[in-house]
Amino acid sequence: KTPVPKIEWKKNPAWTDILVEYITNHPEFRAKLFSDSNADAAKAGRGKLVGKDSKASLHQTLAAHVF
Repeated sequence: KTPVPKIEWKKNPAWTDILVEYITNHPEFRAKLFSDSNADAAKAGRGKLVGKDSKASLHQTLAAHVF
């Protein structure tokens, strides 16, 4: 099997900026990506955000925006 090439983050710092900007501007997406907790939701006075999308689907969304 051919290994998947590594992502060269150091050679492409703009990718990190794009990623951070996306997750900053999309708080619901961010909560789903980083597994919103009951405690965090309660502190914020809202229900826990549960994603119907898999982590792989969320990663694909990020990849589409970054690359």
